[in-house]
Amino acid sequence: MSSFSSEQKAAFEFLRAKWASQELFSRQEFQAATGYDDVSFKTYFSKQFKGLLVQVNGSYRVSLAFWQYASWRMFRDNVVTQNRILTRDYDRYCFEKVVAFEFFLPLRNEEYLRAALDGLFYKDSIKFRLKTIRVSELAEYFPLRKNETPDEQIERICMWISEKFVGYSINHVSGRFRKGGLKTKQEVLEDAAKSPERYLIDETTAVVRFIFPCKVDQNSESSGSAGQSLNDPQALLDKEAELVRWVFDKLFVQSILEVVNGEVEIWLLESGMRNQLHIFSIND
Repeated sequence: MSSFSSEQKAAFEFLRAKWASQELFSRQEFQAATGYDDVSFKTYFSKQFKGLLVQVNGSYRVSLAFWQYASWRMFRDNVVTQNRILTRDYDRYCFEKVVAFEFFLPLRNEEYLRAALDGLFYKDSIKFRLKTIRVSELAEYFPLRKNETPDEQIERICMWISEKFVGYSINHVSGRFRKGGLKTKQEVLEDAAKSPERYLIDETTAVVRFIFPCKVDQNSESSGSAGQSLNDPQALLDKEAELVRWVFDKLFVQSILEVVNGEVEIWLLESGMRNQLHIFSIND
């Protein structure tokens, strides 16, 4: 004999139909369709079904998340047998100002790139790099506070970095590039007979993306900067973005340039509060 009741199966059929139609329904309609008595329906509604419903002005609709349980087997094994969170509510935070960076590198450098960047997930690695920066330059962007020791200053910068940098993303794009100056088809054919070097090169590029939201509050580094007025939010946001760019250059850019060798050019696209293309070329 099945351990699952006809009421549970009826609840599944009702929810699946309402999910497909996205029609609104009342709690009373749901109970009537299942056949549960008042006490049982109250229990099962709270423990099993509520997480799949979205309340709309006193009525309900079935969440789009129901697609994960749209077969009786999935519903049976993941909904009616467990008391767990099936969907979650989200709070929205909007950052009007962001600084975003995208590195464009040949795919062959991805392994070295990941190794360099993954090191910056660790506090000791960040501290090591910060201590290679001149004390005067560090103090220019993160001034020592009253009675603060250099070690405490480094710790404070690490906390700021921890809030700003939580990860990066990499995607691969295919491209075709011309090597050298513009030539006619005849010139390309003639050169091909003399040299194995190709005029057009197909290459897969790794695009490494970083996004840094900028905000200013009472405890931010920008709000405590000398010469900045708390009544000038734009100036504070500009200072925050300046800190992001400086830290990104000292930690991320320098780490990448140290491990990526042999590339004639490395492109870094900055967008958000400022749109710029940075090109790093080999200095012959």
